[in-house]
Amino acid sequence: MLDDLLHIFYPREYTLANGKVVKEKFNWTPYITIAVILVSIFFAKFCKLNLNKFITRFHYFFDMIKSMVPPNWSFWAQIKKPMMDTLVMSLLGTAYGCALALPMSFYLSNNFKLNKTYMAAHRGILSVFRTLPTMVYASLLSIVIGTGTLAGTISIAIFSYTIAVKMLYEQIETIDMGPYEALESTGATRVKCMMKAAYPQVRGFFWSTVLYCFETNVRSAAILGYVGAGGIGVQMNTQLSFRNYANAGMLLLVLVITVVIIETISREMRKKLVQG
Repeated sequence: MLDDLLHIFYPREYTLANGKVVKEKFNWTPYITIAVILVSIFFAKFCKLNLNKFITRFHYFFDMIKSMVPPNWSFWAQIKKPMMDTLVMSLLGTAYGCALALPMSFYLSNNFKLNKTYMAAHRGILSVFRTLPTMVYASLLSIVIGTGTLAGTISIAIFSYTIAVKMLYEQIETIDMGPYEALESTGATRVKCMMKAAYPQVRGFFWSTVLYCFETNVRSAAILGYVGAGGIGVQMNTQLSFRNYANAGMLLLVLVITVVIIETISREMRKKLVQG
């Protein structure tokens, strides 16, 4: 048994009939497993994780889920408008953010040899802004311009811009520059060359990115109400605070159905983009 245990950490050597020695390939799996366990223990200690409390109280989570079933169907009348606010925030925020990201992505790519200082500075700022989640923007904007869907829409637009512009300029840097250079040699303006020769090569990817951002933003918008940015999150926060779990169950059901419908439509549209 000890030999089998050592075999896990040390590869065996075999001598073939012709006298050649063959060694098994080194297996990193046990070392990686031990490293993951040790790191997990370290961070559990660092974060002061009370595993015993987690185990003994975990059943309360299922008690709460049971209280949500069946959901309060009559509560639908009160959440129609907040759900529409959530969808409108996501749609407008995605549209504004991605619309601004499209032209900027050309100026942030290395293909067109534009202002290097501006490109480096803009990319650096984007890296900082991408580290902040949508809820942080919504929280700050709620203080500056007041609570409501406007703060949520702007925060979603900012986050959509930071994500979309990075994905787009990286995609633009992979395109074939031959058509662009050919059109440029005819005396066409830089903007016309970009739109006629470069944009068609990333058009499908751009719309796929828009759909991806919209899917993500619907989920994000659902919790922005916790910081006063409007939408269905306000109702979710209220119902959970007052322990109206049947109402919260209705909110979750509506949200899940909405997200599934959006993902289904988005998946079909992506197929059309690929085929087109």
